[in-house]
Amino acid sequence: MRKKYLFLKSISTKLIIMFLLISIIPIAIIDVISNKSAGKALKNSDFNQLQSVGNHMSERIILFLGRKYRDIAVLAKAQNTVEAFNKLKEYHDNGGATPLGPFNVNSERYKKIYSEIDPFFREYLDAYDFTDIYFICAAHGHIMYTVSEGVDLGINLSTGKYKDIGLAKLWKNVVQTQEPTMIDFNYHEPTGETASFIGTPVFDNDGKLISVLALQISTQRINNIMTNYTGLGETGETYLVGDDYLMRSDSRFSEESTILKTKVDTESTRLGLKHQTGIHVTKDYRDVSVLSFYDHIGLNESFGLDFEWLMVAEIDEAEVVLAATQLRNQILIIGFLMALLVAFFAVWFARYFTKPIVQLKKVSGFLANGDLTQKIEINRDDEIGVLADSFKAMQKNLRKQFSEIKEGVNTLASSSSEILATTSQIAAGTAEAASSISETSATVEEVCQAAQLSTDKAKNISEGAKQTVQVTTTGQKAVEKTISGMNDIREQMATIANTIVNLSEQSQLIGSIIASVNDVADQSNLLAVNAAIEASRAGEQGKGFSVVAQEIKTMAEQSKKATAQVRGILNEIQKATSAAVMATEQGSKAVEIGVKQSLEAGESIRLLSENTNEAMHATTQIAASSQQQLVGMEQIGLAMESIKQAGMENASGMKQSKDTAQDLNELGLKLKQIVELYKL
Repeated sequence: MRKKYLFLKSISTKLIIMFLLISIIPIAIIDVISNKSAGKALKNSDFNQLQSVGNHMSERIILFLGRKYRDIAVLAKAQNTVEAFNKLKEYHDNGGATPLGPFNVNSERYKKIYSEIDPFFREYLDAYDFTDIYFICAAHGHIMYTVSEGVDLGINLSTGKYKDIGLAKLWKNVVQTQEPTMIDFNYHEPTGETASFIGTPVFDNDGKLISVLALQISTQRINNIMTNYTGLGETGETYLVGDDYLMRSDSRFSEESTILKTKVDTESTRLGLKHQTGIHVTKDYRDVSVLSFYDHIGLNESFGLDFEWLMVAEIDEAEVVLAATQLRNQILIIGFLMALLVAFFAVWFARYFTKPIVQLKKVSGFLANGDLTQKIEINRDDEIGVLADSFKAMQKNLRKQFSEIKEGVNTLASSSSEILATTSQIAAGTAEAASSISETSATVEEVCQAAQLSTDKAKNISEGAKQTVQVTTTGQKAVEKTISGMNDIREQMATIANTIVNLSEQSQLIGSIIASVNDVADQSNLLAVNAAIEASRAGEQGKGFSVVAQEIKTMAEQSKKATAQVRGILNEIQKATSAAVMATEQGSKAVEIGVKQSLEAGESIRLLSENTNEAMHATTQIAASSQQQLVGMEQIGLAMESIKQAGMENASGMKQSKDTAQDLNELGLKLKQIVELYKL
């Protein structure tokens, strides 16, 4: 796992990634912004295009219908039209039709009239692109003439099953208003076709309404206008919708006619038929998301009609977004090529930049392992060259500092060895002193026991004064033993005194050694401080030796604390020794007195037979002296116990000093081994 991510830790890799990010991130941001802006701009452009196309189509429809209004107005006033109506009206009024019946179109007379008027209107029909021409009598609604001669020729629009068709409605409106008008697309039942009619009144020369002229408008012409999809791309279309939400033009996406068949109940048609105008993104009649423009054509405003057509212009949103997508893809391709170019330069620059750093890394690895002999061969004038020069200077300083440290460590190791040897000797002497003190304490204990026996015997002598004569011989022997014991005590007291004097001298010697140890500890502490300073100067590479210097400093402080403890113990020993000397002197004096008294007791016993009273007095004095001797010996015992305790503490302290010196010696050896790892 560590090797897996080692590549990512490389400065070269980081530089390459940084350059790539510097190049890719702006390109990505530009791509997002441009894609968003382009999409918005394209949508706005298409919105404007749709609005422009929709308005243009509405204008063309109005112009087309306006021309038809002018065409029919001119035709209605033409002399041929008036003459044709007069002929047909004369036939109508003279038996050609009845008010409630059909118009007779089968008579020879009618056929003659038809053949006379038909050529003009047929030529007109071809010239002005109408589907058919209707002559309707104003009075009854008889269809008196059609160019197509279809089944609707001769029907009566006022009666029968055709009285409600669109053409009948047109006839009624023209007769009522005597104004030209038009009816919406409707199903013309007589022919079974979808039709729209425009009608106008025809007056005779006297201004009397004689008939209605109706022209069937070609739905194909309107369809041709609406199905011109120039500027609407692959999915754009325009279509007309009536008040009943049914199409008034064919859909681009249907092979069959959709006029009056396809219902368009969408948000655009609902808003548009409320005489609102707008453009938005919505679902169309195919349930496809489209950009939609809607607006009413204005048939009522232009022609005063009672119906309205809605103009709708739409284009699929996917086609609009396609252009933005293509733009985004082009930007991505350009960005990818730029990223490749940046990557090439990033690799070249990273290698040029990191090559000396890799060399410095290699040298620093050797330095970390203690090898200060590596050479740095970097000759550059930039910051890396300055860094290399600093590295060389640091390497030189490290060599110099480690040489000095090595000498100091050797001195420390030698001094710690001497301290260890001296401390070991002191510890051995202290152990011997403690042993001597223990023996002296045992001897004093024995003297105390002897003094206790002397006291007990003195009491017995005092109590048995009346039997002095009988036991004189025994008393004489006891006195001799007492004198011998007192002489032994005197010799032992002398030995104790000599031992205490030797102990005092050894304590003074220990004090001087402790002073030496303290000096060495101070030197070690100073050396550790100097080593820490040098390690700090060495920077990162000197951190390891800084820890070692700290350990030396800690051990030196422990040595000082230990020597301070030993000095305190020695002071107590010296105090106890002085007390023991005083007690020994007192004991010696008491022993001298005891010897003297024992001699006197012997003399008294010798003279006991001569003077019993003097013997009683001497016995009393012996008892008192023995009591004093016992008290003195108990004091000596207490003093020796104190000396023994001090000796034990001194031995414990010296053991601790020895352990500290041992640790200091081991630390010196470790420092020496660490320093020897560095190759200078």
